[in-house]
Order: sequence, then C-alpha cells, then structure tokens
Amino acid sequence: MNATKKVIATIAVLTATASVALADGHVSNALETAEQELSHAVVVKSVTAAADGWVVIHAIKDGKPVVPASIGHTYVKAGMTENVYVPLTGDYDGDKVIAMLHVDDGELGVYEFGPGSVANDKPVVVDGGPLVSPISIDD
Repeated sequence: MNATKKVIATIAVLTATASVALADGHVSNALETAEQELSHAVVVKSVTAAADGWVVIHAIKDGKPVVPASIGHTYVKAGMTENVYVPLTGDYDGDKVIAMLHVDDGELGVYEFGPGSVANDKPVVVDGGPLVSPISIDD
C-alpha cells in the first residue's frame, strides 16, 4: 500500500470513529448488548459515551436492576468503544444481567457508586431513566 492510500485509509478510520458525534457536536449515549454464554465476564458490543465513565453490570431481582450494588464494572473513555470486556466480581441468579452506563464525576478513574455512597458516578439518564441494556446469559 503506497503512502497516499495509507493516509486516505487513516482518514477514513478517523472519520468513522468521530462519526458518533451529532451535528451539534454532542455525543449521544448508547449501549448495545447481545446474548452471551455463561462466563466470569460479559462483553458489551458497543458503548457510546458523551463523557468518560463506567459500564456497570447489575444483577436483576424481581425484574429490576439491583442498585446501587453491582457485580462488575469497567472504565470507558468518551466516544464509541466496541467489545467492552467487563469482569464479573459478584454473583447473580437467573438468566439476565443489566449493563448500565455511569458517569465518572467523582475521583477520576475510581468507581465510587455503590452501597454506602451514591453521590458520585451516577447512572447516565436518558428519557427520564438510567441508560440500560439487558444481557441474556445462556448456561
């Protein structure tokens, strides 16, 4: 591949990466998940975050996410990230968990939302509720 084609390919990749921004310059928050095999981690297919934050996995009890407790979390940078690996550090019952996007607004790089402290790293709210996406787990 000659130098001109490499530059064009690089520009195309950068343009595709930047395309998560809307016309007014704002990034729309989004999560995309898929059914997965039982494991000690989940993979979120795609995360689009307006600001640096956390992909948090919550267990489900009686059809609702168990919050503020979580069973796993991982840091994501603003923009779009694909195939986000989230190790599960807690147990869950049933065949579903919930991925939830949280902001990183306390001590940067330290996940602080949980039992005993819900002042920082709150869930991202879209249309009046937290941004969530269920993940079905096959065993």
